[in-house]
Amino acid sequence: MAYVFDENGFYTRLANRTIDKVPWSQPIRYQKHGLCVCLNKVAKGLDPGTYTKWAQLSIRAGLIQVGCPSFLAEVLSATSAFGVKQILGTLPYAQLYKTLRVMIPLVCPNLDVCPARTDVVKTYASPFLAEELKAFVTDLRRSGLTGQP
Repeated sequence: MAYVFDENGFYTRLANRTIDKVPWSQPIRYQKHGLCVCLNKVAKGLDPGTYTKWAQLSIRAGLIQVGCPSFLAEVLSATSAFGVKQILGTLPYAQLYKTLRVMIPLVCPNLDVCPARTDVVKTYASPFLAEELKAFVTDLRRSGLTGQP
């Protein structure tokens, strides 16, 4: 899980960017686990069993369709995320829901009492998750989309 928790890695930078973009006027900012619940809700909406009717939409439109707040949809679909080309727009929806779930421990103030904890633990317990995350970051690096060598 070094790919998720690397302080200069893709997932940590994405989580930090997400936290920075939460608008102060949103209730998410005032609830201890508001962002965790939001990410988990969007991940559920993008689970392969649910997303098929939105698969032809842009990432931003699909995220909003499943209840994602516009600030988060902007961060996740930004055409200049981290000052480089669009990153998440290249993801299949099936990978996006995993990405959102692995971000939760990075933004969560206390995972032990987080309402999204069960779903996060199930995601992290997947025997193939580490390989998928590593392959995803490797592909992004090859494409020059992470801004890192």
